[in-house]
Amino acid sequence: MQRRLGRGGMGVVDLAVDPDGRPVACKRLLLHGSVDEMHRARQRIRREAHALGRLRHPNVVPLLDVVDDGDDVVLVLPYLPGGTLADQVAHHGPLSPGQVHVVADALFAALAEAHRQGIVHRDIKPANVLFDADGTPFLTDFGVASLRDATGGLTMTGAVVGTPEFMAPEQARGEGTGPPSDVFSLGATLLFGATGHTPYGRSEPAVVLQRAGRGRLVPLPADLDRSVKRRLAPTRARAAHRRPTAAAIAAAGPRPLGAPAPMGPAGTAVDGPRPPRTRRRRTWALPAAFAAVAVVALALTGVALTRSEAEPQAVVDTTPTTEPCVELPYQPCGQAPAPGTDGERCLEGRHDLDGDAANGCEVLSDSLNGTTFDGPITANLVPADAVDRYPFTVKHDFNLFCDNVLEVTLTAPAGAAMRLDVLRGAEVLGTTVSDDGIAASVRLGQPDCFGNDGLDLVARVSWVGTRRTGDDYTLERRGSW
Repeated sequence: MQRRLGRGGMGVVDLAVDPDGRPVACKRLLLHGSVDEMHRARQRIRREAHALGRLRHPNVVPLLDVVDDGDDVVLVLPYLPGGTLADQVAHHGPLSPGQVHVVADALFAALAEAHRQGIVHRDIKPANVLFDADGTPFLTDFGVASLRDATGGLTMTGAVVGTPEFMAPEQARGEGTGPPSDVFSLGATLLFGATGHTPYGRSEPAVVLQRAGRGRLVPLPADLDRSVKRRLAPTRARAAHRRPTAAAIAAAGPRPLGAPAPMGPAGTAVDGPRPPRTRRRRTWALPAAFAAVAVVALALTGVALTRSEAEPQAVVDTTPTTEPCVELPYQPCGQAPAPGTDGERCLEGRHDLDGDAANGCEVLSDSLNGTTFDGPITANLVPADAVDRYPFTVKHDFNLFCDNVLEVTLTAPAGAAMRLDVLRGAEVLGTTVSDDGIAASVRLGQPDCFGNDGLDLVARVSWVGTRRTGDDYTLERRGSW
């Protein structure tokens, strides 16, 4: 291994060199469970790899090899030094319309070939669009989403599986995925490349997943290039059957004449000259009869005509022009921003837990996480993936009968469930779940009879299930050792 390239939900990716001296990317899938579970996981991975080996397209990153390395499985792929589409937008800003069409030509053709072979990607996003040193775009991680979701024995290191920001509505609702879901995700990915915006707006993953399931798309920017909008807007259809196929979109090119290559050497963004925009000027000729009447009328009133017949008549368009209204995630046209927002996103410290844009970012997070647990604590658990930790010290004295008890009690708010873990270092001493306002306690007996020092513990509070609320929970402790 030469260096670490990244870490994802299934493991890590390292840069290495193959026996021929070529750089390769090694994606390590972390396995866990019993011997039988890990054996079945390896078999499934190799079956998927065999199927993916048949997918040959110049814009698909091929799977070179599958290697067993101890308890883990390593997928070997070519190393592409140009970075991801997410990197390009972050470092160089959105792509030009010409660049978007170049990438769309390549990737929709690659996706169409995969669909012809019965292969569905299921996890297309900017991080899965790579560029080589010449700027050629590639789709990567075909089948990895399938392995992740259907193979037992794979360790998931991320709190949220996948990236809901680019999921099709039916996928977010758990209704399964197919070629139309891939079309939505690739269209959303390319629109991100064109605008820097995600289809459902920015928020916590759980909130974005709710928006995705409801098909609550953020409107496209009013200044989006017309050719890009015309080509990619149909991929945003909420109903899967209304989206065009990948093959149809690939055939919707070609890209505009003279459009530049998508990326320069080593993945640097370049933008060639764009065709000049010209504004057509409307002209009207007065009908001969109307002109004659006008001349007579002017003569009768003593007004002399000084313009020659050959001189064109200028017509001034007095139609008032107004900027089109662009609806923001938290500010419909003609309305004030929703509470706790600037119209586009939540204000600092505020969060949208219910996914309802009308009431804005309704929850204000507290600053109690990490404070010492010396007495009762009343706090909320936001954002949606928050985990609160409260350190405390328990007095530990000599006790002949070793019957001292420490009790820590959690009361979750109504309508939600929370977990309480009491930790000593990395060791979990006790755990319980409080649901719907019913208190639950962890009771810990004295670890030994001797000692006159203090033991350092941590009370950890986290969500259970999918229900979320900004209401407060309470945490209490009593007793000692």
